[in-house]
Parts: sequence; C-alpha cells; structure tokens
Amino acid sequence: MKWVFHDWGDEDCVKILKKCKEAIPPREAGGKVIIVDMVVGSGPNEIVTRETQVFFDLFIMFLEGIEREEFEWKNIFMQAGFSEYKIISMLGVRSVIELYP
Repeated sequence: MKWVFHDWGDEDCVKILKKCKEAIPPREAGGKVIIVDMVVGSGPNEIVTRETQVFFDLFIMFLEGIEREEFEWKNIFMQAGFSEYKIISMLGVRSVIELYP
C-alpha cells in the first residue's frame, strides 16, 4: 500500500490493516503487508530531508491528513494484530514498512 495511511485517522488505519491481516497467509507461508509511507524522524538526518518532511506535513495538514512517527505506527500495527514490523528508510522521506502477522 503506497501513500494510503496518511489520509486516514488511527482507527480507520487499524480497520484497514485488520482486513489486510485477514487476507494474507501466515508469516511462515510468506504473509506480510508492505506499506510505503513517511515515518517522521526516519531516514537520513539531512537538512533537506527535514525540510521536505516539514513541507509535506504542512501540505498534509491542509488536507486533514497526518504523518506519523515510529511509535505511532507501532501502536496502529499492534492494535491491528500484527506481531512484528520492520522499517526500511529509503526513497528520500519515504520508508518501506513490512508488517508480519
């Protein structure tokens, strides 16, 4: 899922992820959900990255969206019933998040 969750509140994100969890096989069979989104504070600590995050935060606030820090993502993942996750910082301000049932 790419650039989906910043448009939704926490409760809706949990609902979406619960449905995803129902649809995927167990981890032993290769089941996982892949999310491409921003994780605030993740990635290179360069001034350009920070400025881009701030600019994008302002844009998302205008659209009534939200960008989340890792602890906020973790809370959503655990509420949705996922047992583990991995965040891979890449693509500028974007991260790849792997969720495992």
